[in-house]
Amino acid sequence: MNEIRKLIEYKGEGETINKQDIDKLCIKQIQAVIFDLTDNLGKKELNKALEVLNGLIANKEPVQKILITLYNHFKKLYCIKIAEKEHQDVAVAMNLKPNQIFLVSKYKTQAKYFDEKELRKIIDELINLDANYKIGQIDLQIGLESILCRYCSK
Repeated sequence: MNEIRKLIEYKGEGETINKQDIDKLCIKQIQAVIFDLTDNLGKKELNKALEVLNGLIANKEPVQKILITLYNHFKKLYCIKIAEKEHQDVAVAMNLKPNQIFLVSKYKTQAKYFDEKELRKIIDELINLDANYKIGQIDLQIGLESILCRYCSK
């Protein structure tokens, strides 16, 4: 509600609010931003993917939270690939609630950017990054940037 009020005050009552206004003024939830990051990664647009990551960090989003959210997102994309391969209902396989069904088409679109093996490899790399970060072998931000670079350059 606060974001809607902010937009109305910015544009004035009765004026049309467009996407640029929303992007400029509204605070996005990390899940929505992860969709943007994954879109850029899938389209092999490294600069945009790094811009989204750095934007999250600049907005004081904890790097650990970014890692976990990214891991969970890629895990869902992987579940979609497996469900489609096994001819299962994607919404059931992802254990989505009825009010989350609208996400299926977005996840399916993003899953098309990657093959099953590639998704599995990204998930494994995120797991390894987490483990190596916890034992002090790598900086989390550098590790995330490295993974993005690796998958945007293919």
